Amino acid sequence: MRQKRTFAFTLVELLVVISIIALLMGILMPYLGSAREQSRRAVCMANLHSIGQAIFLYAHDNDDRLIPGDGNAAWNIWGMCTEKDDPERRSYQPINLGYLISSGLLPLPNDNDHIFFCPSSRMPDGRRPYEQFAGKWEVSGRNAPISYMFNSALDGFGNAVQLGDQPILSHEDKINYLLGDGSVHLFRRTRLEFSGRSPELIQDLSARTGVCFPDIMIHNWLEQDRIDINEATAFINNPAQWMDLNSALSDSKTILVSDIGTKSLVCDVVGAWSSETSAEEPSSHG
Repeated sequence: MRQKRTFAFTLVELLVVISIIALLMGILMPYLGSAREQSRRAVCMANLHSIGQAIFLYAHDNDDRLIPGDGNAAWNIWGMCTEKDDPERRSYQPINLGYLISSGLLPLPNDNDHIFFCPSSRMPDGRRPYEQFAGKWEVSGRNAPISYMFNSALDGFGNAVQLGDQPILSHEDKINYLLGDGSVHLFRRTRLEFSGRSPELIQDLSARTGVCFPDIMIHNWLEQDRIDINEATAFINNPAQWMDLNSALSDSKTILVSDIGTKSLVCDVVGAWSSETSAEEPSSHG
């Protein structure tokens, strides 16, 4: 009677197969991670496009007026209003992009999938931004932050030094931003080269100096598609002096959407968390 032969892998063959699989995974994982990030950036750009549409609808319903940028922290949508010409409104209320919610143009966020939260955005401790937002909308004494930074300087509220040693860029060395014509773009050059120092990312520079660049400066760089290294140097060397010299930029005024042209409106630069402040609240000191 013929004996049936049994085939099996030897230990050496198994080790070779496992080694090949591990090698292939090592080669493919960076590309898979890059593909996932590209997908998240695409979602982020779609979020900005939707925010732009809501801004234009808001203007259509309000005599072409742009959303007020009346909060010191441009990424908060609920917090202390700082409008100078109306002391009675200096209280906790919708601010900045929060008017899109209070006007009914966008729903109140109930999870991280809302268009106010970039899928790549994380807080310094690794949590998603919605975890910091949840439960703070319409709560007096609390700030409700999102993933996007409104250009509050357009109508005169961009003159505040944001202290913080843990700023966050959602996409590390890239910035998605929305222009006044409704188009969304990608800014790629975010490394700053200072004399005698290696190039630094914006968040690394802020971590070293303990201050964040003001939103008016960042939005100007986005419009110009370049970082003004002289302006950045002047600000980092003496933030208070830079603000004093540019105080005219803080004159409160009403601005019409039809007047903003291709100025930068919203971008995904956000976060001035400080290790010295509460883990729940981003610092927003002026």
